[in-house]
Amino acid sequence: MQPIRRRIEPGIYERVSPSGERLGLEIAYKDADGKPRRRSVNGNIHAARDELAKARTRRTRYEAEPADPRMTLDAVIDRYEAAHVGDRANTREVYRSAFARIRPALGHKRITTIGRADVRALVGAWSSEGLKANSTLAYYSALRALFNFAREDLDVPVVFPRLKPSELPDPVDDRREHRVLTDAELACVLSACSERSRLYFRTVAVTGCRASEALGLEPRNIGDGTVSFVRQWARGSTMKPLKTHRSKRTIEIPRGLSAELRLAGDSVRCFPRLSHREIGRQWAAALDRVELDGLRPVVHDLRHTHASRLIALGWDPVEIAKRLGDRVETVLRVYSHEFDSRRRGEERRAALESLSGEMATEMATNTPLQTATDGAKVQQIRTHRNTA
Repeated sequence: MQPIRRRIEPGIYERVSPSGERLGLEIAYKDADGKPRRRSVNGNIHAARDELAKARTRRTRYEAEPADPRMTLDAVIDRYEAAHVGDRANTREVYRSAFARIRPALGHKRITTIGRADVRALVGAWSSEGLKANSTLAYYSALRALFNFAREDLDVPVVFPRLKPSELPDPVDDRREHRVLTDAELACVLSACSERSRLYFRTVAVTGCRASEALGLEPRNIGDGTVSFVRQWARGSTMKPLKTHRSKRTIEIPRGLSAELRLAGDSVRCFPRLSHREIGRQWAAALDRVELDGLRPVVHDLRHTHASRLIALGWDPVEIAKRLGDRVETVLRVYSHEFDSRRRGEERRAALESLSGEMATEMATNTPLQTATDGAKVQQIRTHRNTA
């Protein structure tokens, strides 16, 4: 059953369902070609008056009408992808994945009819599927970009139905406890690796690079005691730009490792026979051959292990950030407990050295260390002897 239109004032109507539910406001006008049109309005009577005034202004100026407000979200996605072909490859990949999840749920709906309840249900479905909080927030941002594109580029009168922060997942829930390997544990795991993967994992452990950055190494990136991270090997088995502009860097490595990397692989890649799936299998097989106490480490923990070593050696956050290809803020946030532990260790060490110095001074002057009670007793004995 079609909704009922009830006139409020000339050109402005209220849509009411057959059951009496208010569905919102609508304006009626003619475009520059004299064709009658109707358009839904999000807002109150003042918003409807503003939209009606804009429509009449377009008619007097013979301006073209904005995009059809009945446009579905699928159509908006198609227009968005056609207009944003120049986006960064990583951004296109994230948005493509987001659109693949958005289309089945909301693609058939008109973008003007999508409300907070629809978005809340979609975010809840993603969380129920086990999608991580960071991925959910990235897909939520992609949906918001579609609404902004529809409003600013297609002139569709729509506002993104933003959710409250409490209705969105917290990335803190995704954080996994880092597993920092000791020197003995690292040597044990590397010795358990196959000949095919040992050099790869040793490269990650020595440089602290990301897994995809090591897979993307090319012989031309290897210098005499240096390695340059220029591109990464993506999961689609293609070379792609690095995660951020900070990730592009040249760092120092042992000369023996650089010589091995130059001899490994072929003329294109240093690790041509390895992929993301293969290194996962190789790492799991190596861990199955050794017995490690505590949390089972993942490949990315080699990066955290390297950063912990640098902190223990006294590197400052700026130097560590440059070597890891991260922001200083990220290094301070992720490894704050490591810096705090090192600072407390230095303070304790300084206190112990100060105490040792005091003890050495007392021993050199043959003056025994006394407590307050012992000192009082000695003073009483001296006074008694003087009196006698």
